[in-house]
Amino acid sequence: MNAFFSCLRSKVCLALIVSVSVVRAQTPDAHIPSSQERIIKDLESIRIAEQRHLPPAQQGILWEQLALEYHVATEFQKAEDAYLKALHLLKTTPSARAEYASTLDSLSSLYLIYGRLDDSESARKQAIKVRRKLASPADNAASEMHLADIAIVRRQFKKAERLAQHGLQVMESSLDPPRAGVLSAFITLTYARCSLGHCEEGLKNAMQAVAFASKNFESESAANGFALEALGFAEWKSGSPQDGERTMLQSIQLLRTRLAPADPRLAGALLQYQAYLVEAHRSAEAQEIHEQVTRMTSQAGVYCQGCAVSVYSLSNTLR
Repeated sequence: MNAFFSCLRSKVCLALIVSVSVVRAQTPDAHIPSSQERIIKDLESIRIAEQRHLPPAQQGILWEQLALEYHVATEFQKAEDAYLKALHLLKTTPSARAEYASTLDSLSSLYLIYGRLDDSESARKQAIKVRRKLASPADNAASEMHLADIAIVRRQFKKAERLAQHGLQVMESSLDPPRAGVLSAFITLTYARCSLGHCEEGLKNAMQAVAFASKNFESESAANGFALEALGFAEWKSGSPQDGERTMLQSIQLLRTRLAPADPRLAGALLQYQAYLVEAHRSAEAQEIHEQVTRMTSQAGVYCQGCAVSVYSLSNTLR
């Protein structure tokens, strides 16, 4: 049971993390070599910015970009350090309040991976406070909606459902709804409602997630994989286990091609499938998946409680 709820945390971290500061689903997904190349480039940009004594806000944006690259590459400690550096540089610049809020959202997603729920909630609430002053209802709703991720981890499913539903309504009523926020809301609603025993509604939300990802994200992107992951879960829990297994395997195959091998979101998809195998009394296959995830978490260098490891996360690192 613990493994099952742990696996929920990764897709809700679906967050992990949506443009550089919002969604990066249109960019190449996180293969280690390209991530490392971008990290090297970002470090060089920071070095030049410091030599030229560029304004703190400009340097802060560069540090935020580096933090996102570390986050995607599953170098979590370096990501946290870079996020904190970015926040220090952005905090005192009024014109950079949107970037400051975005960095807080990303840091919140990272803390969720670690299972640092109080720190994650604190960072998210700080982001909401900043965004309320920016008069950006859709972005503010996205931040508020991601509090549902934390509620899911705490098994506060009714609260998660309420937060996600409200956030979705606000985002969909805006002129330019944030893609990752909307997709994350559909996925969060899927898991919250199925966990409440309302999986018929959850299945509808999962199908909405798949349709939305197909329409609004690049074909075969990680976003499509996350949506399929949620659909497989809903099919399984609504009484169609064979359909659920096929869909979960499809999502895992896609995510393997789009995410770094040690990415907590991939581990979360595998843990969900492991829970399915356990329920189907296929213990040998379940053990094989468990061993795969153990190797993956070892590569990440940290036990990520947010997925038994890690909802983006769609987090701001959704690619």
